[in-house]
Amino acid sequence: MKELLAQQVGLAVALAGLAALVLLVLLFVSARRRSARKQQPVARPAIAAAPAAPTLKAKVAPAALLAAIHEAEAMGQRDRLPGLYLSLAQCRFEAGDSSEAEELLRKCILGAGAARHKATHAKARLALGDLAHAGGDPTTACEHWQIARALFHELRQVEDHSEAEQRMLRNGCPTDWVLTDF
Repeated sequence: MKELLAQQVGLAVALAGLAALVLLVLLFVSARRRSARKQQPVARPAIAAAPAAPTLKAKVAPAALLAAIHEAEAMGQRDRLPGLYLSLAQCRFEAGDSSEAEELLRKCILGAGAARHKATHAKARLALGDLAHAGGDPTTACEHWQIARALFHELRQVEDHSEAEQRMLRNGCPTDWVLTDF
């Protein structure tokens, strides 16, 4: 009986040793892969030019949009403002005023966040990303595009999500970021 018990203890020790050896090999392989990734330059596609214009579509005259914005502000209709800011931003961009378009897009984002207009927020983020990229700031562009992509994912807008992700990949943005402080 003692011999049988000694064999089983020996077998258990051998199995534990084998398990520890397998674990060490796995950790070693994992560490080597991480080390190899850090040492190799990341193959990124050439940065493609951003679209000529943000992804917004303006359909109303700027004067009418401005009047609607003033009316909505005067009447406290904050839910209407994000969409109006987005449309006016497109008009300003088409007129060649990128700085005012950018300011309007930022207002749109703030208003859309407060009013929970996630689709409008995402469209404004895409446009801000395009403006940042055109202005030579790919990091900020990638941040805006990633936030837009996350919002489209949340809204289950598959085509818009895919478009945002393709934009990120085309321009060398990491697609696995975890953003904070936004």
